[in-house]
Amino acid sequence: MFTYEFMTSDRPLTRAQLDAVNALSSHIEVSSTHALIEYQWGNFKHDPIKVLYTFFDGFLYWANWGSPELALRFPHGILPAELINGYDLDEFVTFTRHPDYDILDIHFGEMESPDEWIDYELGSLISIRDELMDGDLRSLYVVWLASQRMMGNGDEEDDEINVPPVPPAFSKLTAAQQALAELLQVPQELLAAAAQHSQATAPSTDDDVAAWVKLLPPDRCSDYLIRLAHNEPRLSRLLVKELRELNPRKASPIFPRGERVPYATLFAESRTIKARQEREERERQQEIHQQHLQDIHDHQDNYWHQVDQAVTRGSGAGYDEAVRVLIELRETASHFQKNQEFQERFSAWVQPHLRRPAFVKRLQDRAFALPER
Repeated sequence: MFTYEFMTSDRPLTRAQLDAVNALSSHIEVSSTHALIEYQWGNFKHDPIKVLYTFFDGFLYWANWGSPELALRFPHGILPAELINGYDLDEFVTFTRHPDYDILDIHFGEMESPDEWIDYELGSLISIRDELMDGDLRSLYVVWLASQRMMGNGDEEDDEINVPPVPPAFSKLTAAQQALAELLQVPQELLAAAAQHSQATAPSTDDDVAAWVKLLPPDRCSDYLIRLAHNEPRLSRLLVKELRELNPRKASPIFPRGERVPYATLFAESRTIKARQEREERERQQEIHQQHLQDIHDHQDNYWHQVDQAVTRGSGAGYDEAVRVLIELRETASHFQKNQEFQERFSAWVQPHLRRPAFVKRLQDRAFALPER
C-alpha cells in the first residue's frame, strides 16, 4: 500500500480547485484543506510535486516498503536561496525557486520501511513549514543526520563532507521535528548525541519593526498595503524579511551559529548513549521484577487463589494463566530460598487437578515436579 497526502495551510481550496483536485484520481478523498490518495496497486498518474505547487502547501508520500517523501511549498522569497547550502543534501533534498512559490522537497527513495508498521500523517509534519519560515533550522539538521546515516558515514570522518552547525535548542525538538525524525528513522540516541553539542536556547532577535518600517520605500509600502487588502497569506513574514534586509545592522537569523560536529563523532557518541540507555533499562526492569517477587512473597495466598480460580475455569486460557502464576510462585520461592516449602504446597494443591490432562501437559512442559498418582 502507498499513500499520497496533501494539505493546505495558508488558505482553503476554492470550489474550482476542489473540482480539479477531485478529478486527479478515482482513489482520492478531498476536503477544502486536505487530500488523501491510497493505492493497493496501480499508481498516481500525476507528478505530486506539480500538484503540490498548484494547489497545496504540504505533501507526504509513504509506502509500506518505505521511500518517504515530504515536500513543502513556500511563498517565493520567504526563505533564502542558499537555504540548504552547506548540508551536502543533493541526493536527498532539493530547494527549487519559482516566480510565485518555492518548493523544498525531502526525498529518501532508497530508505526501507521500519520493522514495525507506522501510520505517518502529514498533519504531524506540516508545522515544519512555519518553523522554517521563522528561521528554525532544526528540521534541516534532522534531515542531514538522516542523510549521513543513510550513506553509512559513521565509520570515519570525511573531510570532504560539509558539516553544518548544530542548531540551538536541539535538545527540545518540536513535535513536528520529532515526527520528521521518526519518518526518516533517525534514532533517538543520535538526536541525543547532537543535543549534547547544542546551545540551550536560540539567541533572541529583537526586531525594531517600528524603526525599520521607516526605511521602506513608499512604493513598497503601497505594494504591501494592496497585498494586505487582498489577504495575501504569510505577508507579515515577507515584510519582516524585507525590513531585516534594510536594517544596516541586521544579523542573519536564518543561519544559526553552533558547533560543527562530524557525523562520525555523533555516531560514536550515539552508540555510547544507546549502551547506557539499554543498561539503565535493564536495571529498571530488574528492579521492577524484584519488587514483583517481593509482592508475591508477601501475598502468597492471594496468588495461590489466582491459580485456583484460573484452573477451575477449565479452559486453555485458564490453564495458561494458572501455569504462568505458578511459575512466578516457583521463581519467588527460589529467590527467597524456600523451594521445599513451595514444592510441598504445590504437591498438595495439584493432587485434585491431575485428572486434567491438558493442564498436566502444560505443567510437565514447564518442568514442574508432579506427585505420583
